[in-house]
Amino acid sequence: MESNNMQLQNESTTKLQSFWKGFKKVIDFIVKNWFFVFYPCRLFKELVYDKMRYEKQKVLISWLFLAPTILGFCLFFIYPLFMSFIYSFSSVEPNGTFHFAQVFPMNGTQYDYTAQPVIDLFNNYKYALRVNADFPVSLWNTAVDTVVDTVVITIFSLLIAVMLNGKFKGRAVVRAIFFLPVVFNSEAITAALAAAEGVDAVLNSAGSNALTQLFDLEQFMQGIGVPVKLVTFLSGITSTIYRTISYSGIQILIFLTAIQSVPKHLYEAATIEGATGYEQFWKITLPMVSPMILTVVVYTIVDSFLRSEIGDVMDKVYNNNEYGYYAAMSWLYILASLLIMGIIVGILSKVVFYYDCLLYTSDAADDLIGV
Repeated sequence: MESNNMQLQNESTTKLQSFWKGFKKVIDFIVKNWFFVFYPCRLFKELVYDKMRYEKQKVLISWLFLAPTILGFCLFFIYPLFMSFIYSFSSVEPNGTFHFAQVFPMNGTQYDYTAQPVIDLFNNYKYALRVNADFPVSLWNTAVDTVVDTVVITIFSLLIAVMLNGKFKGRAVVRAIFFLPVVFNSEAITAALAAAEGVDAVLNSAGSNALTQLFDLEQFMQGIGVPVKLVTFLSGITSTIYRTISYSGIQILIFLTAIQSVPKHLYEAATIEGATGYEQFWKITLPMVSPMILTVVVYTIVDSFLRSEIGDVMDKVYNNNEYGYYAAMSWLYILASLLIMGIIVGILSKVVFYYDCLLYTSDAADDLIGV
């Protein structure tokens, strides 16, 4: 087993070294022939780009910024993605050899790859959903937690961003406090949480939870007739306030940047017309930052899945060298995240307002001038 791993590592190192040598040759060629490389770009700008309309120029620039990501995706991600899809329908040996749609019997604690296989295309998916007792439960819990976290974190981040955009003393300090969990590395947070748990245990042993004993919020809401499911939902949110705050730093920054980019004359005109701050939020702030809601939702869904417990379940399968089962679980994991993302983004895309399109699209311009 160790020899196979060493062989795979040596092959990966050799491929990396050959790729690096080729990359250096490309850089050396560009440095030596920079005029011939960049002159066509300048010629393209003068003959094509400068004659394009503004909206087409923006589209072209967007594709140029996306080009490194697309190139990296094509070079480093498509092949592993394709092979993981093949592995999800295959029996994979520890050395990387795969047998498509074939299932081998067990010989003790190991698979006997010399025995006669059974043809079963979806064996790995059946194992992930039926045989493995932890994966379906973890996948469902992750999906539910992701939906709840996305809604709560998005609303919380938007409200905090609106608050931080206001003018008050100590605004810079408050902004830094909300962004600190993102700045801290994971080791620092883990150490702080471990220390906090120790202090909390000492305080609880000293009887500092007397306030909780005197006033139980969950019991109080049930006593006034609030539905049990709603009580459970609200109590779950309140018990995860720290997690919500610590996971909202990036989202708050995105919303804060979007709010600060809203044209000031819109608020000035609304104030002259007598609009209150509440009305300005619903009529100006929320529509203007709505494109960023899509960005925040996608980021939150991906981040929530990456932080979920399902990774631990999949790691156990991977550590047992069951790569086919691991690939099937990975694809179910991807499909679940894409399904949730597609539903939420599909709903939000119908209510997104693009102020920039109103300014620069020809149809909107014709409407404004009455054509």
